[in-house]
Amino acid sequence: MSKQTRPLERNVVIFGDSGSGKSSVINAIAQTQLAMTSSSATGCTFAYQRYRVEISGQTFVLFDTAGLNEGTAGTVPAAKADENLKSLLNELMSPRSDGIGLLVYCVRSTRARRALIRNYNIFYSAICRKKVPIVVVVTGLENEPNMESWWGANGKEFKSRGMHFEDHACVTTLHKHSGISDVFTRRIEESSESLRNLVVKNCSDWVVDDSWFKQSFTAVRNMISDSGNSERSLPSTLIICDSSRNEEVEIAHCIRGTLKPYFARIGGDTYQVHRVPAPDSPSSNAERRLEGDLLIYYVRADELSAARQKFYTFCTAYRGNVVPVVVVVKGLDDRQAAHQWVEKHITYDGAGRLFSTFAPAEEVGGLSHSQREES
Repeated sequence: MSKQTRPLERNVVIFGDSGSGKSSVINAIAQTQLAMTSSSATGCTFAYQRYRVEISGQTFVLFDTAGLNEGTAGTVPAAKADENLKSLLNELMSPRSDGIGLLVYCVRSTRARRALIRNYNIFYSAICRKKVPIVVVVTGLENEPNMESWWGANGKEFKSRGMHFEDHACVTTLHKHSGISDVFTRRIEESSESLRNLVVKNCSDWVVDDSWFKQSFTAVRNMISDSGNSERSLPSTLIICDSSRNEEVEIAHCIRGTLKPYFARIGGDTYQVHRVPAPDSPSSNAERRLEGDLLIYYVRADELSAARQKFYTFCTAYRGNVVPVVVVVKGLDDRQAAHQWVEKHITYDGAGRLFSTFAPAEEVGGLSHSQREES
C-alpha cells in the first residue's frame, strides 16, 4: 500500500527526564499496558520504543524516547548516543512514517535545572526545527487539591525560562488497582481522557524532507557539544528529615556545632545536603522551601502515632510524590522488616517511589526496638 493510499499514522514523540512518567503517559493514552514503566525499556540516550494506538478513529504512533540524562547516570558513550539518534531520525523519516505530528514533553517539576531547558531545545529546536507543535504534560499531581490549578500557579515558570507550549495537561500517572480510593480512580480516568484529547487536538501533519536528517543531526550534536559536562557539574539536592536527631553534631572531641548545607558524594554523584525539620503542614513556608532531587526520611519503628500523617505531610511539603524517597526505619534488623513496616504504617495512595532500609535505633537504654519488644 502506498503512502498516499494507506491510512495516515501520525507520529507523536514523547520525551522527558528519567522518572518523568513517559511510559505511564503512553499507557494512559492507550488505556492499556503497552509500555514498560521502567527506565530500562529505553535507558540509553535517544533510544526509543514505538507504540501504535487508536484515538477517536485516528491512528497515532507514540515514540517513548530516552532523554539526555537517562542511561548510565548521564554517561552514555557518545558513539552509542549518535547511533541511537541516527536510528530515531531514520525511523521518523522512513517511507512508512508520516513525519512528526506532535512533541509531548513530560515533566515532574519546573525547578531551574539546565536539563529541563536543554531537552526542550534539543527536541523542539534542534530535531523539529520549531516546526512541530509542542505540549507539556505535568505528572505526579494526584495529591494536588485540583490538578489543573497547578498550571495556574506554576505554568508561568516555563515561559520565564523561554519554553513555550501550545497546550498542557496536568495529570496523575497512577495505575488502577484493587483498593485504590474513588478519588484517585476518578483522577486516573480524567487524566487518561485529558491526554487523549491533548494528542487529538494538537497533532499536526509535518512531513520531513531529505535535508532534515543532516540538519537535525548536526544541530543536536552541536548543542550537546556546546553544553559539555555543565549539567553533570551541577550538584543535585538531597533533603534529610530526621526529627529525632539533634541539629548539633560532634565536630571533634568536646567540640560541637551545627552543620549548614554541605556537599556529599554518593555513588559518584555530588549532592548538596540539607537537613530539615519535619514540617508542621504541607503549606508551611512553602515559598521558601527547597526542591530536592532525593529525599531521606528517618522514622522510629516504635513511634506509630500519626506516622502515616507525618510522612504524608513531609512528602507533600517536599514533593515526595515526584522524587525518590528513601525511608530509614530505626530499630529494625533487616531490609525486609523495614519494607513491611513502611508498607503497613506509612505508605499511602499517591506516594512516589519509596525505597525502604533500616538502621539501629539510637539506643534507648542500650536496646533496639526489637529487643525492647522481647524484654
